[in-house]
This record gives sequence, structure tokens and C-alpha cells, in this order.
Amino acid sequence: MTLVEREFKWAVNSEPDFERFLSALKSVLGVLPAQKTVQISDSYLDNSGGTLAAEKVALRIRQVDGSFEATLKTRTRLEGGLARRKELTLPLPSAHSTDQALALLKEKQKWEGVKLTDLRVKFEIKNNRTLYEFCYGSAECEAALDRYTIYAAEKELPCREIELELKGGEEKDFMQIVSFLTQQSGLSPAQKSKVATAESMLKK
Repeated sequence: MTLVEREFKWAVNSEPDFERFLSALKSVLGVLPAQKTVQISDSYLDNSGGTLAAEKVALRIRQVDGSFEATLKTRTRLEGGLARRKELTLPLPSAHSTDQALALLKEKQKWEGVKLTDLRVKFEIKNNRTLYEFCYGSAECEAALDRYTIYAAEKELPCREIELELKGGEEKDFMQIVSFLTQQSGLSPAQKSKVATAESMLKK
């Protein structure tokens, strides 16, 4: 499946920032949507020459509730917290481990011009994600409150972040609620993605 992912990210410095966001969301909607919590394990891949990172392409294997899929994301454009990128997803239903998922990708050999035969796990992100789905005008939205740890270069970095993704509908309605939530929560747009943070850990 191919789509253009559009999401807005806020920087989160402490647990009270999550509460401020949820308070703002409830203020805008009148009621807080039902929540769902998922455990996500992401293994980000590259070849031995680091070609994907150099081209600003992200390739990952994701495990959620025992199911595996591969995702290929093109170069991200981050403008004032709003990220845009092309995203392709490949379900891997026969995989039961990250190693099996990686082997299946290598068997595929090529995906959207990306060679898959010389891949390795570069870093991992373990994420405890709390989800809220709702509509605002025509915009179908999904808010994700992320408490995650990056494992890179034998280091661990606990982090927090809030993402709001436009799943369908008009971008103008999406940007309107982004503006409301930013103003009412007092949170600042994120300046760095999870992947960019992990890449910087590899360089230290």
C-alpha cells in the first residue's frame, strides 16, 4: 500500500506535557476520545554502505502485537512541525521474528528501486504508544502519545513525542485543529524526528 503520510509532531519534555495536550484536545472536541495502547518495536535498516541514510530514505521492520510489516519512507519534509513523505507498506504475514522478516525482505531483492540484498539492523526503537482517533470537520485524525526508547550504538535514549496524523479528509481542517491544539496546550512543534535523533546517536 502506498500513501502520502501527513502528520504534525510536538516536542514533549515531561509527562505533564501529555496532560496539557489531552486537556487541549478535550477542550476542542468537548469530550476525550477512547484510548488504545499498543506496543511497537521498530528495527531500522540500511546497507553496509549507509546508502539509505545518505539518501534520506527510511526502511524499517515493525512488529505490533506479533504481526510484522516493512515500511519504506521517502525523504521527509518537515515544515513547522508538519511532516510530509511518501510511505509504502509491505505486510509480512509469514514472519514470526525480526530475523525472519529481514530474510523475507532480502528474498524480495528490490523494492521501489531500493536494493534489499545487503541489509542490516542499524538501530531499534521500542515504543509504548497511546492512540486517540477522532474527526474534526472533514479531517480524520489519529493522535499518538509516544513514550519510546531508542537503542543505537550500544546506547539507550528514553524520549517522548506527540504525533497527530491526518488519515483522511481535508488538510485545511487538519491544520486548523493543529493550530488550536498548539495554542491551547502551549507545546512547541518538534524540530527533530525519531529517526534523525537515532542517526545523531550513531555519529557520536
